[in-house]
Amino acid sequence: MKTKIVYCIVSNEKDIYLEQAWVSIYTLRKHNPDAEVILLIDKGTEDTLTGKRAGIRGLVTEVLVVDTPAGFNAMQRSRYLKTNFRQFISGDLLFIDSDTVIGGSLAAIDDIEAEIACVPDAHKALDSYSQLVGLKAKILEIFGIDMNDATYYFNSGVIYVKDTKRTRDFFVDWYNQWKFSAFEKGCNFDQPALFATDKKNGYEIKELPGEYNCQLFLSLQYLHKGLILHFFNEKTSLRTKGFSPFYTDEIYQRVKEDGGIKCDIKCILNDSSKWINTPSFFVSREQLYFITSPVGMQLFESYLSNTALYRFLNMLNKLQWKFIAMRNIFRKN
Repeated sequence: MKTKIVYCIVSNEKDIYLEQAWVSIYTLRKHNPDAEVILLIDKGTEDTLTGKRAGIRGLVTEVLVVDTPAGFNAMQRSRYLKTNFRQFISGDLLFIDSDTVIGGSLAAIDDIEAEIACVPDAHKALDSYSQLVGLKAKILEIFGIDMNDATYYFNSGVIYVKDTKRTRDFFVDWYNQWKFSAFEKGCNFDQPALFATDKKNGYEIKELPGEYNCQLFLSLQYLHKGLILHFFNEKTSLRTKGFSPFYTDEIYQRVKEDGGIKCDIKCILNDSSKWINTPSFFVSREQLYFITSPVGMQLFESYLSNTALYRFLNMLNKLQWKFIAMRNIFRKN
């Protein structure tokens, strides 16, 4: 595999971003033992790679430390690394977000012909994107551009990029678009800026096969192939509660405490059947839209907390079924 793997991390002893990358890289190594893996970090993160945190060095080929602009907070330093990684490393690259686990060999990434490629957000075309109206408004507000001629809104969690002048120029544009978004419009997220950059460059990003960024919360369509499973940083979200051990802090806190991946955590990471909790169940598109709507979220939270609202609605439901049962008995008689 000639493509280099890149992780960009800004972390300290109080967060779990390093531990997330540790877990992802451990699973990467299981299936891709000879891959060249580069951990791109800022100086502040390097200063913390001592003691238990230093163990991650043994999993990667190189720890590359980059100076970041003065005055940037941790999130902004992280975005700086992500929108500039093409400039710091030579060769064809596959960037992978830290909130992932790797389920198979990535060697076929060498066969991708596109100069830059990503998986569509939510694994769908833009015209069927569930939050399209809000997304269009956001892009227009930040960048003053429309999305009417776009086919996809790409997820930036996994990015394949060849080493060409065009891709390096693309990343210069991406950083500048993100910097404008962050400091002029107050939006630190890099994905809207990625879209603005793609539009400016004539939609240069091509579609990467979905198995390279299986966005589990948004779709299970590519779970059966499972090359890169992207869980997002949704650990405390009601929407993902109980679905997977990767949606809690427990695994990452254990890695932090142990200074590495010990036996019981290895058992989870080495057995992909343990990556999804049971019982669990699939939902349709309409059910997902309801669950993630403000009303659905409020009702789910009421259920989890056993609030007065939930108890009242539950009582009404029981009374309804009692009424139906009594009516059926009456009709039979």
